[in-house]
Amino acid sequence: MRGDFFMQKRNKKPKQTRIVSEERKSAGKKSEQKRQMKAVARGCILAAATVLALLCLFAWMMSAGKLPLWAGKAVGLAVGCIAAAAAAFFCARYSGKNGFVLGFICAAILFCLAFFLSLAMGDTPQMWAAVKLFSMLICGCVFGSVGVNMKKRG
Repeated sequence: MRGDFFMQKRNKKPKQTRIVSEERKSAGKKSEQKRQMKAVARGCILAAATVLALLCLFAWMMSAGKLPLWAGKAVGLAVGCIAAAAAAFFCARYSGKNGFVLGFICAAILFCLAFFLSLAMGDTPQMWAAVKLFSMLICGCVFGSVGVNMKKRG
């Protein structure tokens, strides 16, 4: 009986350890970065569609007289915040991690696009741009965190 125990130990194959090379580690990091860039791109594209729909809605409301013309800046702020929130939420849902950072990045990209478009149209920068920037960044960070922490239904 004692001989069987030692024979089993001796015939056992050694565990194969998986050696991960530096190339495989860097390839994994690159694929993760690529996945996150795709998530940011998808979030920003979704936000562009959201902005288009909201601006059409608010333009119709203003032309119909249901929304006063003096509310234009507040409407722009609301549209920017909703777009940043939508981009961050869906970016974080697609990525599955780093919701706060990805939400911040999405909101920053959207603000830069809006800011440079307004400069190209001849507007001058004002303090309202800073208010819009911080509002969009806060919305992006909050909704990015919410999006990554929501449990999937199923």
